[in-house]
Amino acid sequence: MAKKPRAKSNSDNSIQLLKALKFCSAVTDKEGAIYETHIGIRNNWAIAFNGIVAAGSPIVEDLICHPHNDLMIEALSNCDDTFTLTQLDNGRLSVKCGKYKAIVPCLDPALMQTVIPNPIITSVDDKFKTAIEAVGVLADEDENNVLTASILMNGQSAITTNRKVVLEYFHGNDLPPNIALPKQFVKAITKCKIPLQSFGFNNNSATFYFDDGSWIKTQLYADNWPVEQMMKILNTEANLWNIDPNFFEALAAVLPFSEDGNVYFDTNSIRSHPNSQDAGATYECTGLPKGVIYPAKQLMLIKPFVKKIDWKAQGAHNNSYMLKFEGDVCRGVISGRERQQ
Repeated sequence: MAKKPRAKSNSDNSIQLLKALKFCSAVTDKEGAIYETHIGIRNNWAIAFNGIVAAGSPIVEDLICHPHNDLMIEALSNCDDTFTLTQLDNGRLSVKCGKYKAIVPCLDPALMQTVIPNPIITSVDDKFKTAIEAVGVLADEDENNVLTASILMNGQSAITTNRKVVLEYFHGNDLPPNIALPKQFVKAITKCKIPLQSFGFNNNSATFYFDDGSWIKTQLYADNWPVEQMMKILNTEANLWNIDPNFFEALAAVLPFSEDGNVYFDTNSIRSHPNSQDAGATYECTGLPKGVIYPAKQLMLIKPFVKKIDWKAQGAHNNSYMLKFEGDVCRGVISGRERQQ
């Protein structure tokens, strides 16, 4: 039997519900499996869970339904100050406002998984969000290895690697070490512009709370990061010097001429070819050593972070080297090719 229409929502309720659904859309998709497209509305909460990351936001509406989130957002976006929600049955929800009406498909509640956030254990601020957004560019959610598919939450810093670059960003929050966060979580949390407030976790999951009461929860990787190995690389001794302020201009100028994706350093110059006298491009740049070869795209990745560089820090082997860099709140390395003879 169809349920009676509920009372009309006022403009404040309308704004809150739409805001909650948009917040949860950070973990839902327009198409996909049912748990990727639908959202649960019950007990004055809107909660979405895609199997890895969940998002929850408080609402005024006291309904029990699981509508398609994108279509629900679309329907409410066409409503003005007031609207009426009518739960027709488990499979349909009516949204009506003036001359406008939309029927949003819903799921049977039995098909949706209930998600409960972790209890709060400590505070956290937006510096953490900035850190994981910065280092998250190196992680790839399509990778099947924890090292390259996740971001390591390591106490007061976050670390990532793509096996060519290792990047550590210091956010200063007092958080637990050695927790591997999926790239999907980074994508979800950085979409939210609401300030972070607090944090909780257990062996399998972690939850980050925002100051409006909403939260994002993520499953954690069971595999461990090789933290000791990463710290050994990051702590490599180096002779750091201020970078030439024109370096990235020089890199951008010669990069289009590179045929193999690498750039080649000569004394105080950067080249697109091993020998640019007859091909490619060369750009004068002070402080560059002769005989260094690096992948250009990896160099471009560190542009927002670097202030000091050692272009030839000693690598793991006698005939290898790496670039080591530091900035105000970060540090990292880029692996180089074998030295030119």
